[in-house]
Amino acid sequence: MSEIKEKREVSYTDYLSILLKWKKFLIINLLVVAIITTVITFLIPEKFKADSTIMIQEDDNMGLLNSVMSSAGSLLGGALFGSGGTSMDKIFGYLESRKILLNVINKFKLIDYYGYSDYKTEKTLKAFRDDVKFDLTQNGLIEISMVHESPDTAKEIVKYFILTLDSLNKQFTSAHAKSYRQFIERRYLKNLEDMKNAEIEFKNFQKKYKVYVIPEQLQVAFEVIAGLEGELAKKELEADLLKLSQGEKSPNVKVAFDQVKLLRTKINDITNGNSATNESIIYFPFKDIPELQVEYFRLYREIEIQNKLLEFTLPMYEQAVMEEQKDVPTIIVLDEPLTPELKDSPKKAFIILGIGFLFFFLHVFFVFRAELILLKRSDLNLIEGKEYNFYSKIKSRYSIK
Repeated sequence: MSEIKEKREVSYTDYLSILLKWKKFLIINLLVVAIITTVITFLIPEKFKADSTIMIQEDDNMGLLNSVMSSAGSLLGGALFGSGGTSMDKIFGYLESRKILLNVINKFKLIDYYGYSDYKTEKTLKAFRDDVKFDLTQNGLIEISMVHESPDTAKEIVKYFILTLDSLNKQFTSAHAKSYRQFIERRYLKNLEDMKNAEIEFKNFQKKYKVYVIPEQLQVAFEVIAGLEGELAKKELEADLLKLSQGEKSPNVKVAFDQVKLLRTKINDITNGNSATNESIIYFPFKDIPELQVEYFRLYREIEIQNKLLEFTLPMYEQAVMEEQKDVPTIIVLDEPLTPELKDSPKKAFIILGIGFLFFFLHVFFVFRAELILLKRSDLNLIEGKEYNFYSKIKSRYSIK
């Protein structure tokens, strides 16, 4: 009669007993790893981190222009005036550009600092990008930080970035403001010349034909048409400005030209008498007006159009001149870069503990595997046989029973 032996379930105490059995192996090896890791961490050069927080100067002088330009004008004001509508993409583009980074590398001799023997510029540039950081905070502020072995050099590099950014931002803002001012100036001067010519022509017409008033009904219609065509000229100018600043493919440009198209259609309907009911006095068939009155209407309408344009272009021109001549800091430094006193890296305790835990788990796996092979003893394949010999030597060396 054969006996049936029941296998006992493995509990956590069995694993614990294995660890206690191999404790000498674990303690000695982990101490060696800890000592080696500690020595290596103390050989790693200490690095210090300097940082600064800056804010882009907002332009508070846009109220006059915004009040004239309405919604489309507000878009133009933000797009064309550099200092008021500076985008974060442009700012980070300045900071992360290859040109600025290479200027910093050359100024602070970072090629010697990083010490690459080949492909010096490219490898130094890559390493430098890892050490310098530009971050956008939740409040819309910009943080600039630099990690370097010298705390003073780290601070000076951050200061240099701030000065360079301010200088570049002023330069591009000034160039943009000048280009915008020249564009508005040409349109404003043409507006003045067209106004002058329209007034002279209207005066000559009145003197020649002795026409000073027209029937009340036509006058109302003329004023409506003149107002709409003045608004059309204004919308056309807005659309051209949007196209200049944002490009043909911008959604804002498409909306602006749709508005122009709609106004033109409305004016054509009124001048041709195309009303749904033909009851309104402004839907008058102007083709039936005597030629003299048509000429009077044309001259009167031209003056109204130029008046509307002048109301629009004059404030814009004055604002553009002010923006071009303005010379104020574009960067506000909220936190000045200071010489760091505490090291940023290496974090010795973290490195020692991290490597210690890693080797501990590797040793635990090693111990459990060794115990499994040593207990099996028989029916070992070729690899397991070699493992058995190796674990036996380890067990003998550390006097593990």
